[in-house]
Amino acid sequence: MLKAEIIKRSPIRILEKSIHGGLGKGNLGVFVARKGVGKTACLVHFATDNLLRGHKALHISFSDDPQHIEHWYTQVYHEIARAYKLADAMEIYEEIIRNRLILHFKRTGLNLDAVRSSVARLIQDSSFQPQIIIVDGFAFDKASDSDLNFWKQLATDHQAEIWFSATLPPDAPLSDTAVVPAPIAPFQDILTVIILLIGHRDYIELKLLKDHEEKGNDRMQLRLDPGTLLIANRRV
Repeated sequence: MLKAEIIKRSPIRILEKSIHGGLGKGNLGVFVARKGVGKTACLVHFATDNLLRGHKALHISFSDDPQHIEHWYTQVYHEIARAYKLADAMEIYEEIIRNRLILHFKRTGLNLDAVRSSVARLIQDSSFQPQIIIVDGFAFDKASDSDLNFWKQLATDHQAEIWFSATLPPDAPLSDTAVVPAPIAPFQDILTVIILLIGHRDYIELKLLKDHEEKGNDRMQLRLDPGTLLIANRRV
């Protein structure tokens, strides 16, 4: 299959349709779930889809092991290439990966001014203007309103959309999926899209909790395949 056909058939097109055409420039979105349920896989699938479309992606990681981010991109791309029988897969990967940059920051002693200056320097020195920014491992449970306002301003300044991951406490109830859970509940007004991941035996369910100015509903028709680590149309 050709790259253009993969882009057209990607389940990300369904997700974008579910949220009024996408997250949008200058906006913040988040995948929230318990630890190990698929947040990073969703973020990397989103970023890889953007790369395939010729966009630039900046991945900001606060994880303890920055090398595992590289592994995620390789794994998710290979699964996409295998699932769609992508022609010239390795050549395309080498082409698109040049449009992805990773910045790693330590979670302890986080200084958002350092993040701002690093991003500004990257854009100025490398002429690298990302359309999508992935923020993996940001500690929402320790964040303040000013922290989220920082990310909102960063998205606005660079006309990019920013997608986060947020980890639920192990004992967080998932019975009432109409309620935005901690630790992101205090920031739901500044977040444009909120997607909850719920683990089941054979799949991971995607529930839309907030869609721009509307409350979410179950019209996404998507799930995360734990075998391939890809977002998929659940009707297929």
